[in-house]
Order: sequence, then structure tokens, then C-alpha cells
Amino acid sequence: GATRHAAAAGALPLVALEPDSRAWLHARIAARFDAMLAAGLLDEVKTLRARGDLHAALPSMRCVGYRQAWHVLETGRVGPLRETGIAATRQLAKRQLTWLRSMPERRVVACDAPDAIEAAVQALQAAWGTG
Repeated sequence: GATRHAAAAGALPLVALEPDSRAWLHARIAARFDAMLAAGLLDEVKTLRARGDLHAALPSMRCVGYRQAWHVLETGRVGPLRETGIAATRQLAKRQLTWLRSMPERRVVACDAPDAIEAAVQALQAAWGTG
């Protein structure tokens, strides 16, 4: 329909949530990775490895967190898991922000601002002409 055609033509508005503070982003990344570890990331990857039908080259096992946990289980070096996982997540976030910045037409909302939710809703309403 019309929405598919508009999307193909690049006419749909884009609202990007981007942090103003890199320190804020890094703290959130570390907290999220710590939560993943506390929730049993390493045990989950152990279970997946034990299935026997998965390997490190699969896209599902190459994602951030899984790749680092798989490597730790292969090498037996559990110590660097937190640091390597956080570093890989920071690299991914940097690539994502670089990709977003390549779209000058985007409307940017500072996701680390106290009013981020309200600002995002307003930006979406303005982008869609409903606000």
C-alpha cells in the first residue's frame, strides 16, 4: 500500500534516540552487560554449546555477548568476559550512532535527557503530522 511505497521512496520520517553523553551511554552499556551476566549469559551459552548443532561462526552465536561468552568457554579464560563484552557493545553502539548520523534528515531526541520520553513522543507526533 501507500505506506510501503512511502518507505521505499524514503518518505517516512525518522526519529533517532541518541545520547548526548558518551559517559551515560557507557554506564548504561556496562549496567546492561552486568545484568546479562547476572541473568546467566554464560550458562545459557554453555547450554547452547552442549547441543552440538551450533558453532561460533553462526550469525546467532556471533552477536555481542554470545560471541564473547563462546570464546571464554573455548579458552577457559572467564576473567575477561565482562571487559570484552562491554568493549564489543561499545563498538557496536558507536557503529550504530555513525550509521544514524549518516541520515541528516533524522530528528534527534537525546535519550539521556530527563524528558526523553516526552521529547520522543513529540518528535514522532511532529514527524507524522499528528501533534
